[in-house]
Amino acid sequence: MTDASTPADEVRPVTILFADIVGSTALGERLAPDEVKALVGECVTMMSRAVEEYGGMVQAYAGDGICAYFGVPAAHDDDPERAARTGLRILEVVAEYTREVEAAWGLADFAVRVGINSGQAAVGQVGGAEPGSVALGDATNVAARLQSLAAPGTILIGEAAARRLAHRFVLEPASEFEVKGRTAPVRASRLVGPKARGTEVGATPLAGRDDEMAQLLGALGDLVAGRGRIVLLLGDPGMGKTRLLGELRTLAGQRVTWLEGHCLSYGGLAAWPFVDALLGWLGAEIGEPEIAVRTKARAKLGALFGDELEELLPSLGRLLRLRVEGADDSGSAERIQTAYVRWLEALARQGPVVIALEDVHWMDTPTRELGEAVLALAESAPVAIILTAELAPSSEGAALRLRALGNHGHRTTEIPLGPLSDEAAEEMLTGILGSEVDAVTRMGLVREAEGNPLYVEELARALLERGLEPRGRTWTVTVRADLLPPALENLLVARIDRLSAGARQLAPTAAAI
Repeated sequence: MTDASTPADEVRPVTILFADIVGSTALGERLAPDEVKALVGECVTMMSRAVEEYGGMVQAYAGDGICAYFGVPAAHDDDPERAARTGLRILEVVAEYTREVEAAWGLADFAVRVGINSGQAAVGQVGGAEPGSVALGDATNVAARLQSLAAPGTILIGEAAARRLAHRFVLEPASEFEVKGRTAPVRASRLVGPKARGTEVGATPLAGRDDEMAQLLGALGDLVAGRGRIVLLLGDPGMGKTRLLGELRTLAGQRVTWLEGHCLSYGGLAAWPFVDALLGWLGAEIGEPEIAVRTKARAKLGALFGDELEELLPSLGRLLRLRVEGADDSGSAERIQTAYVRWLEALARQGPVVIALEDVHWMDTPTRELGEAVLALAESAPVAIILTAELAPSSEGAALRLRALGNHGHRTTEIPLGPLSDEAAEEMLTGILGSEVDAVTRMGLVREAEGNPLYVEELARALLERGLEPRGRTWTVTVRADLLPPALENLLVARIDRLSAGARQLAPTAAAI
């Protein structure tokens, strides 16, 4: 029997990352062998920490590089995104390390290159006395080849990973290349970085959410009229919480200041969604040089606070992990909460403010505590706090929901998102596939999607990608394991991996019945 940390032999979706240092051989001309080993080892350790920061597993160390898995031993519905952010983090930390190497030894070509790919892999234990987990297959081979072809300081990703990342990251087409043992060439893309805030939501038609949208617009109307509101948008994965937020943001337009933060399933900084929202308002991005963020903070906060800036900047700087004079004395949770609330109050004096926090079921305790202080603003200022969450009763997000309902119930609207009706799912399909898709195809997709908007979208797009011609044709749509879109497979495997050991063992039997 296996436990959660020891994967059983199985075929499962995995995202694989290879990272390798280039230019390390030149160090041998300047340094003693033990010094080269120490320097390269320190760099590899930095890369490994980046993998662990985003919930990945370092499978192997190969000289001056690493191989890491996302989705082993447990899958997450955002494994490709975790790998992408890991790759960007590796480039960031190694670039800083490279500057130190160049200053010490004059070597400007010390860098790292990264390859990322997603796909099915045979996962299991190999080895003798101390077996290790491996993910074998074409997906791993392609990831290794991508890494070898990437230019120093860049990330190449495979086609399957690119499809999963295109809505959140800037990708640039790269050349096709051959992989030994493969008949068809592989398409690659260069991962540039995250997309600008507010541009991530796609153009999938919104269907079947008129009532929910009306409630959101009602809350927006109250806010514009000067009344604070709290909105709880609840639903299972794929039910369209982010899509509704994107629609509301578009409709709100310039009438409000829109702030947005995302809770992370893989940890990160304490109070991260509030940091995320503040960075967005500053016009700063994750990974931006500290001096740039500090300059933007002084300029924008100075314009907002005037003479009060020096009183509040140390606490907000501490929240942002900036080196600001006085920050060491202003890092208590209470002072940070006070400074953050005063920032929102100052914004609200200029006009209505929306602060939307996504996936609050992933909140940690410091985030929830700051969230409680922010909720209270709905009583005294034109601030709307919108929280999206899955139904996770024991989470910190659930505790924040109870706080909203218990202490601010008269300001709070709870909007549960259930499955779409068959009519709404058909409307959504028509928006993706067109109006000439035959009835059998539409109903087959509707049946398989079971009212989940994400399922509808992914199944429809998978149908298009396979080149099926809908006009004048009739066929039966059956979702088989080998046709399940990768986004859905990741989502379903992640849910299975969160089950108890006994329930996980029953899953294959249940699937066969």
